[in-house]
Amino acid sequence: MSEIKVGLSKKGLLINLVIFAVLLIVGIILYMTGFNESFYSTSSTVRSIFKYITYLGEPIVFIVIISILFIVYDKKFAKNLLLVLLIVNYVNEFFKSIFKDPRPATNFDADEITSENPAGLVETSYGFPSGHTSSAVGTWGYIAYEFKDKPKPLVIPIIMAVIMFLVSLSRMIVGVHDLQDVIGGYIIGFILLLLFIYLEPPVTEKFNALTINMKIILIVVVSVGLFLLGALLFPTAGTDLLPSPQPFTDTGNFALVGGAILGFGIGYVLENEKIHYEPSKLNAKQKITAVIIGLVIIFVVYFALEALKGVFDSAIYRFIRYGLVAFILVYFLPLIYTKIWKN
Repeated sequence: MSEIKVGLSKKGLLINLVIFAVLLIVGIILYMTGFNESFYSTSSTVRSIFKYITYLGEPIVFIVIISILFIVYDKKFAKNLLLVLLIVNYVNEFFKSIFKDPRPATNFDADEITSENPAGLVETSYGFPSGHTSSAVGTWGYIAYEFKDKPKPLVIPIIMAVIMFLVSLSRMIVGVHDLQDVIGGYIIGFILLLLFIYLEPPVTEKFNALTINMKIILIVVVSVGLFLLGALLFPTAGTDLLPSPQPFTDTGNFALVGGAILGFGIGYVLENEKIHYEPSKLNAKQKITAVIIGLVIIFVVYFALEALKGVFDSAIYRFIRYGLVAFILVYFLPLIYTKIWKN
């Protein structure tokens, strides 16, 4: 795969803009006619179904997808997909913290009400814009863009579009977002996706021209800077709707994004310099084995670190946790594979 990727064609851009405009207009009309919170379903069966659908916008799902793509498909595409996800999540968290828009009154589930949690609170951060929606548009949208020129080019983009729509709809049906949250998330995800498609090639070209030491220094400065900027400006991000928000215990996606950029960035640079893992050289059996080994290691590390977050209850630990998982994915796993198959 070429290192510099061509952006959307004029026809492709026009189609995307038309779809975006139609959805935006329909959303505004529904909002102005009083349908802002009307998508919430009181049926426990319907909510249960859409709770599973909403998981397609969860970080763990994207971790699995990015891991598989990195291991068996293409390292650069997996890197770009992660960057889209992280950029969208960071910007979305910023807007949440600025607007401080409360969740809709339906942000609870009767089945989850307990004596310790009488309100049955599902989400603990602000509502506008919807992070699941923006993440779905950014990541599933970038996958659609990657496969738009493959054999049967419309199949995967159509599937991705359906997933984006269902994830957005699910956030309203389960009652954690209203229509304006979803519209806001869609706008942010769409704009950032287009910007990334056009800006990634020249930025990558300039980054690749740097020495390895400068690359690592830049990654450290950017990752730590983004984390500190978000954490210091919005110390209670991620826990704002709790009865007693605790500063610097979560900081929402700011710690996640900073840690993931640090771990993935350094690991990616070092792997390209020292290991040179190439997924395309693996046969089908090796790819299946690599995925099984990789996902087992990633899951064990991820959930082990997740279990310890109650002990190390801080945003710094969240930063380290995601940095470590990302580094293991892009450096430690390729190291294992090259040792096994001498790739």
